[in-house]
Amino acid sequence: MRRRAEDDGRATSRRWRVDPALALPAVALCLLPGCVGELGALAAMTFGMTMGAWFVSRERQRRSLLEAASMRRALASGEHRQVERRLRRELALAAAGEHASPERVWLARAQLAGLLVAEWRLDEAAEIYAMQDPGLSPHLRALAAFGRHELEVLCVDVDGQRLTGIRRDRQACLEHVPGPFQLAVARAWGALEGLALARMGKTREAIALLEEGLEAVRFNPARIIYVFHLAQAYERIGHRDLALGRYHEATQLFPGTRLASEARSRIAAIQASASLFRGMLPEAPAPALTPEQAAFEGAAT
Repeated sequence: MRRRAEDDGRATSRRWRVDPALALPAVALCLLPGCVGELGALAAMTFGMTMGAWFVSRERQRRSLLEAASMRRALASGEHRQVERRLRRELALAAAGEHASPERVWLARAQLAGLLVAEWRLDEAAEIYAMQDPGLSPHLRALAAFGRHELEVLCVDVDGQRLTGIRRDRQACLEHVPGPFQLAVARAWGALEGLALARMGKTREAIALLEEGLEAVRFNPARIIYVFHLAQAYERIGHRDLALGRYHEATQLFPGTRLASEARSRIAAIQASASLFRGMLPEAPAPALTPEQAAFEGAAT
């Protein structure tokens, strides 16, 4: 009986084993003081799809992972309209008075806003962010800034003052994160800073931060924004192969969106310019004649 119980325990452990890359940010947020009830929203704001009630039962953990995987598949297969309808319905029911925990409402808003940003429906995303409850804990205030900065960087010209604001809010967020997990959180903010730098034309600085931070935002519905700007940055400094790779990735992340279409156009333009460049190369020079050949040709003329 005891052996059977141990076997069942090992089987359960295997069944609920999750990717450490997904669990690390969520575990970090679990350790934040006073944020147990807000964990889903915290993870959603900073790590996009790496979210869900990790602090409760294993069943909730499983559902969170399934939801994350489901949305990724929906975005990649063009079924995101169903996701949008579900999220809007959730928010409408909550607004009508149906019971929903504050963190679940925040989670739905964060997901919907990220989805709209990825589709470049920036005005609609701004409306979602404007719905946020001002009575937030310090943790949520610090992390909510992430989504708003992401939107503002795309809507207005980025200057030094805005970049300073991003760095200030990143520091405010990191003050609440335990030391062992600060690197993962900092890289997510680094990706956002890289996005801002790319919009400012500071290409090489942007590339370093975007490359380092892409993994931290890999479950963010708006990840296509980061990948596309990284591709643009590579193109600007003449690294065409790297640019093509990232443009191809953007076309697969969220097909049918404006940025996916732009990425396809850039791929075609880069490939066409490469073909044109090869066609413009001068012909190879004729080999020099030996003295004997020169004398023969002179005699023939």
